[in-house]
Amino acid sequence: MLDYNKSFIEVQFPVSRISKESYKERKAGASQTLTGLGKWWGRKPLVMVRAALLGILMPVSDDYTKDRDIFLKIMTMDEEGLWLRKYKNISKKKLWQLTTEEERKKYFREGSTAKKPKYPKGMSRENKKAMKEELQRIAFNRLSYDDKLSYCRRPEDVELTDEKEWGIINDHLETNSSNLQELIKELGEKRFGHTPKVGDCFSGGGSIPFEAARMGADSFGSDLNPIAALLTWASLNIAGASDEEIEELKKYQKQVFSKVKEQISKWDLEENNIGHTPVFYLYCNETVCPECGYTVPLLPSFIIAQKSKTIVKINETDRKKYSFEINTNVSDEEFKTIDKKATISNNKLICPHCNKTTPISSIRGDKKLNGETIYGLESNNNVFNNKLYAIQYEDNNNDRYYVSPNKKVLDQEKKIKKLLSERFDEWQKKGYIPKMNIESGDKTDEPIRTRGWEYWNQLFNSRQLLINGLFSKYVDELSKTKKEYAIGILGINKISNFNSKLSRWASLREHNIDTFYNQALNPLYDYSARAMSQLNNTWNFDINNTLIKSNKKVSLKNAEEINFERDIWITDPPYADAVNYHELSEFFLAWDKKLLEKAFPEWYTGSKRVLAVKGKGQSFNKSMVNIYKNLADNMPNNGYQIVMFTHQDVKVWSILTMILWVSGLKVNSAWNISTETNSGGLKEGNYVKGTVLLVLQKQTSDDFAFQDEVYDEIQIEVQKMIDSMKGIDYKDIPDFTDADYLLASYAAALKVLTGYGEIDGIDPEYWLFEERNEENPVEKLIKKARDVANSYLIPEEFEKNHWFELSNAERFFIR
Repeated sequence: MLDYNKSFIEVQFPVSRISKESYKERKAGASQTLTGLGKWWGRKPLVMVRAALLGILMPVSDDYTKDRDIFLKIMTMDEEGLWLRKYKNISKKKLWQLTTEEERKKYFREGSTAKKPKYPKGMSRENKKAMKEELQRIAFNRLSYDDKLSYCRRPEDVELTDEKEWGIINDHLETNSSNLQELIKELGEKRFGHTPKVGDCFSGGGSIPFEAARMGADSFGSDLNPIAALLTWASLNIAGASDEEIEELKKYQKQVFSKVKEQISKWDLEENNIGHTPVFYLYCNETVCPECGYTVPLLPSFIIAQKSKTIVKINETDRKKYSFEINTNVSDEEFKTIDKKATISNNKLICPHCNKTTPISSIRGDKKLNGETIYGLESNNNVFNNKLYAIQYEDNNNDRYYVSPNKKVLDQEKKIKKLLSERFDEWQKKGYIPKMNIESGDKTDEPIRTRGWEYWNQLFNSRQLLINGLFSKYVDELSKTKKEYAIGILGINKISNFNSKLSRWASLREHNIDTFYNQALNPLYDYSARAMSQLNNTWNFDINNTLIKSNKKVSLKNAEEINFERDIWITDPPYADAVNYHELSEFFLAWDKKLLEKAFPEWYTGSKRVLAVKGKGQSFNKSMVNIYKNLADNMPNNGYQIVMFTHQDVKVWSILTMILWVSGLKVNSAWNISTETNSGGLKEGNYVKGTVLLVLQKQTSDDFAFQDEVYDEIQIEVQKMIDSMKGIDYKDIPDFTDADYLLASYAAALKVLTGYGEIDGIDPEYWLFEERNEENPVEKLIKKARDVANSYLIPEEFEKNHWFELSNAERFFIR
């Protein structure tokens, strides 16, 4: 009998498989479905969102093992699902390794060996094809889950249509579906009386609203940040568009690119004297050595390309300056020698003329005042100037080579500055290039302090501003629809990310790396710029689309102001997060403001820094309570919430527990999904590399309890939860490690604590809204729960009395 008063995810969750699938998705890099739309930090894997939503909607039966089998079947993570997803063949040598002696006689030619396995001769094409598939299936089934995944597509890339499989699913769930979207609608109707309504008020890159809509739920996404809202809108309306719409958008992309390329050619800003096309331009800063007066190019390395052994040499001129000489295919000895050379190292200038070393802080004019550093640079400084030192070209045979700038290239650089200067004021007014000043902040202070930059346009050189500005100009002039504006803005953001003074050059790959290769704004001493040939792929980016037919809505809104109901809220709040989204996104907003106003006139275009939920502490706690109280108010009594966060320590858990408790929510379960490692759980019990899914419902109880009663309940609940997890765990593919059992003990404590309306001696608001140095009582109870779990998880080979003689640390180490 099915119980819709409980959800599958409250009782169990196959964390190992979902972790492995999440890791596979993350490893796909740029080919992830939403990554192509643009940069955002900390997008959650779509497969994890899919599993979480299905886990909420699925009821439980008396047969937990069958429940899990059905869940895995729907997710295409069971044996049949993995076979459906398999798209790569196992090699003959691997097939030989995976078969028995008898099977080898059947499937391989006589005389075959492990080094040279051969298929039998004399078979018809049809019979040979059937034989090969049969052999592939035998071998595939013998692989571990991890090994199987290397031959499989991701779950999102296949559609389960097999009638037999759906028959099994429908029999168990008492449904009548033939695809995932129909099933989600049916499960929603059984649980809520209608198609499930899913919301996310911290939508960021759009993973949660997109996956909910793709699964068939009515989806709502909102965010305080305009760039996040744009990415969420694009995920639903561009990644969720039809093939026909995508073709039209691709035509639009090509039209804009052609216009920019045509203008660049007309101005003759790229081709060299022999008609070769540039690929990358390499720049460095230069500064005057205070000891000898030479203007020195700041090069952290003289190596340009590792494979072709291309280096740059600097030669003194008669004007106390240096010229550049590019040498390719140098000897191993010369390459090894020059690898140790640099003119800037550890933020110190190493002058090649006088051999004196000067700290950059001294050149900048930094001073100490009352123990605090006062940075000496101002916006109009000429301490650091840009210098083009190398260009990579591609010849008519598609071979690439490097040269130092000749007269024509230097003339092109001068022409670019002149063209930009003539258009600068007009383009700023029209929003084609940034006009915004850089507002002080944790991350935005770095370019202000170290370079004296005050405006976002200073993060780009003249070539980059002119080319990026041309893209903005033609997006403005050619866009006719909201989708064209949106994909145009996203294209500008992608180009800006890869074409700024913060874009590093990677000598090993001979390619440039985007501005946000990490979660910061890092001014460089040397950087790279993309020529039009490289910007082609950046601009004409691939769109992995799936037609979304569900109801969908995107709002640019403060989470405290959400005012309509959802059955399920799935959120990934910026809890104790090191990512300063509001600051970093201003890099893109500086380019987007005017175009966003035209595409979405109802939206504001500021980052709303003051309102952003950030960091931790009392202000943060109050914001979080207000937000989650509001979400609880906009949710039915049988509704659910999933809160995702990165687990650091017990204190983090205790604060979050109290935030959710004060917000009127109770914890039903918690699961850790490892998204950064191959393993399903991290043995050492540190969840920094994983995402915890907290499953919550409304807290409707007025019950009162004393702390000692609560502790007794926690002890029982921890043991009960561990027993339940052990009972349903697969022996061949274990889902749970010790770390997961310890996490379950935390969840058990949270479940008991938040199940009460009030607990004697625990006043959450006292601990949340004022700074306290001592350990809070919730933290103490969670630690006790962890100790209970450590004691209860006795290895089979250990006697009980010996186990209890060990310390918690010793027990943890032995397990």
